[in-house]
Amino acid sequence: RRGAVRLGGAVSLGEGGTGPLGDGRAPRFRDEALRVDVALDASGEAAYQGARPASLYVERVGPEGAPTVYYLHGGPGYNAASFRETAGGELEDHDVVYADQRGAGRSSGEGGSDPALLAADVLAVLDALGVERAALLAHGFGALVAARAARSAPERVTRLVLVNPWVSMPQLARDLHAEATGAAEPDATEAELTDPRALVDEAFATVNPKALFDAMQFPSPSSRLLLEHVDAVALSGDTPDDVDDAVWLADGVHDLREAAASGVPVVLLSGRHDRTSYPGQAELVLTAAPNAAFALLDAGHYPWLDDEGFGATLREALATPLG
Repeated sequence: RRGAVRLGGAVSLGEGGTGPLGDGRAPRFRDEALRVDVALDASGEAAYQGARPASLYVERVGPEGAPTVYYLHGGPGYNAASFRETAGGELEDHDVVYADQRGAGRSSGEGGSDPALLAADVLAVLDALGVERAALLAHGFGALVAARAARSAPERVTRLVLVNPWVSMPQLARDLHAEATGAAEPDATEAELTDPRALVDEAFATVNPKALFDAMQFPSPSSRLLLEHVDAVALSGDTPDDVDDAVWLADGVHDLREAAASGVPVVLLSGRHDRTSYPGQAELVLTAAPNAAFALLDAGHYPWLDDEGFGATLREALATPLG
């Protein structure tokens, strides 16, 4: 690897691929790692100088000039590494940005459970890379961030592809509580009056958090073991101490509704065996974005581990013209 090179708001940690473009030859294949230093200015917009700074680890992979896909991983507190390792090959015809969210994986910075802050980081990374528009491919908690980014800058988002999304953390809290306690989900009035943080506390006091997520997300032990083999810091286990309890109050349904109303196309990919997202979160997405394209997969929370056809479905979700 070469020494770090300053690239505007980004620091290159090295790159690989084929040679430079030539007449009649295929585009150069980019495979590079970057650090993008971001912060928020006084108005809350992404800036390179300001409050709440973060240093974001970013990988950019794919042919130059190809459509850009920005992958938003789940969490909070996870990373983009396992998706690239297990599913990145399905996107070799795209210019893919894999970014660890602030305070997660190989990135640093506070505020890693704040969807608004994380969404501003997405736009800052696109700025640093010189990308005008991108599809946002979001998994789990990443959907909250994607919805906020699309609402903030709909002109920069070609489409939202939401894979087993968590667009409402209160809904997730209710689903976790119902699973852990065996109680029926409270009706809407009771849900509005119930603090989701209390529901999560009771759920995690009743069932070990890792065991609870495992039971709800994985249709078989084999997919769970594969994920743990690829990435020992998978989304499971106790909620990290540095994750703000306020994350359980985060609700992105309004953001998604506004983004869809602004003309951002939405695609929903749901695994029928993922009880953290289906059917509760899926219903919220389809209500907020009634024109969304929808596919129901025979899979759990990580469909690229369970469904052999996921790669083809994902490529279709990214390429099919949507009105």
